[in-house]
Amino acid sequence: MIENAIKKHKFFAVSTFENRSENISFTIDTIHYFKRKFENSSLRIIMGEDNIYTFTSWHKYTDILSFVNIIVLARDNVERYAKINVLKNYIEENINLFNQTKSGRIHFSSLHKSDISATALREMIKRNESFKNFVSKENYEYIEKNGLYK
Repeated sequence: MIENAIKKHKFFAVSTFENRSENISFTIDTIHYFKRKFENSSLRIIMGEDNIYTFTSWHKYTDILSFVNIIVLARDNVERYAKINVLKNYIEENINLFNQTKSGRIHFSSLHKSDISATALREMIKRNESFKNFVSKENYEYIEKNGLYK
């Protein structure tokens, strides 16, 4: 499904690093892997807005921020920074300043907003509600064909 989502964007690629791991795969381990593989590159994590609210519970979240910047795909234009007060000093609203740093910044982007979280989408599918308007045609067909999230 990720391949379907990114196929129009040549600058993205799918990795199976975490799938091949025999151990529990923490984000920090994945970052270390990609830092070794792409030594001179800046890494970014892209996450949905719902994930940033639990980010401080992630394994070694401060280490993660020391290696990457995070782009948060906002759901709406409401500022919810109070929910993540501990991360307030990491937030960079100016995308140009954000892009000038290699790590330690969080930027909320509303350019590619999604009206629904993955969790809410899976719940809709479990309840046999229509989800066709929330995913691409290719991913709708993939989910239906493979009976996912039932």
